[in-house]
Amino acid sequence: MELAENYDILKRHFEDLNFKDPGIADELRGGLTAVPNHFTVGFSEDYTQSNFWARFEVAWTDNQNGFVVTAYEAAIRHCDQPIYDFSCYFSPDVCKDDACQVLAKKYLFPPDNHGFRSSYHSNKDIPSFLAADNPQQINYFHQLNHINMNQNVEFLKNSLLNLGFGDKLNADLEKQITAKTPEFNLAAQHEFNQHKIDYTLHFKAGNNQEMYFLNKFDASLKNGNEDTKQSFYINKGNGVTAKEAFNLMDKSDGLDGRAVFKQLYNTEGEKYHSWVKLDWKDLTEGGNARLKQHSFDVEKFLDGKGVKEMNDPKSREDLMRSLKKGNKQQITVDKDGKEQKYFIAANPQYKTMNLFDHQMKKIKREELFPPLQKQDNSEKQTQNKQQKEELPGKKQSRKNGVKV
Repeated sequence: MELAENYDILKRHFEDLNFKDPGIADELRGGLTAVPNHFTVGFSEDYTQSNFWARFEVAWTDNQNGFVVTAYEAAIRHCDQPIYDFSCYFSPDVCKDDACQVLAKKYLFPPDNHGFRSSYHSNKDIPSFLAADNPQQINYFHQLNHINMNQNVEFLKNSLLNLGFGDKLNADLEKQITAKTPEFNLAAQHEFNQHKIDYTLHFKAGNNQEMYFLNKFDASLKNGNEDTKQSFYINKGNGVTAKEAFNLMDKSDGLDGRAVFKQLYNTEGEKYHSWVKLDWKDLTEGGNARLKQHSFDVEKFLDGKGVKEMNDPKSREDLMRSLKKGNKQQITVDKDGKEQKYFIAANPQYKTMNLFDHQMKKIKREELFPPLQKQDNSEKQTQNKQQKEELPGKKQSRKNGVKV
């Protein structure tokens, strides 16, 4: 069979099963022209509450039939559990809609107490599987992706609350959603440390307007004669809060904003935590400052520095929580027999703390956090000589593997 004919047959096969994506044609061309004995083709499609993906096995049979689809694995990833995939294997003639129904039923009604188990389905068993315990002929995939509009509004209200915007926008939010406005913005303003910051929140309806999403908010802060603007993106109601946005953008103390400690996700969807700070020298094409990640153990740094709040478990916890939000937090230090008040803020980029007086004016950090004393040359020579005498031979190094 000629490759061109084989390509047309495979392309029609995918289209007949309702797997329609230009990317499939590209992968078919690449697989066929590479002339391997076996290759895979991927497919992915987003829905209101879930993502459906499939991976097709394409293998060589003989000169008459050429390459054929032998089977495929398909899975659903629901927004409630974004890290877990619920997968099944299907015969090559099962259409996408039937695969979606099977996966949705297994997600909604796991087969046993141990949750989902992978299995193989064909057109012979799918009708009986979907009909079992289903006298009302429920559309499982629709049920999985459908969300009540009231639930959607409540979710957005909770998101606004968690992001620090309170409940003042709730009335306008309900009004726009009730009117089924496809896309709308809401404005808010906060004041922190006598500095006003303006926000524009962007909402957009999904497919068929069944659900609304808060995609991002823009923040605008006046720093002296400079208007600083930045966009912050929201993922499923989570992201940088209104106060954290202010801390990241605040340059009133002569610095380029402060760092905040956030939960992030790597490319495999695994959670991890890191300090992030805006880099105003590295901008996107749209003028947005990129977030740079830094590691810093602020609690370890402050231990043994004479900070009174570190001695009480509750005060220590409150101090850590405030610093991780990017705040300038007041501390008490016993200096020369007297208690003195300072403000500090984390500086993870340089593994230290920024220091401010009681009027929030930046002062030299060495006043409270002196650097380690340098040893003089004679002391170093003496120590080196002792080390050579006590520890002859080469030192063994130990490599530490760090995964972010």
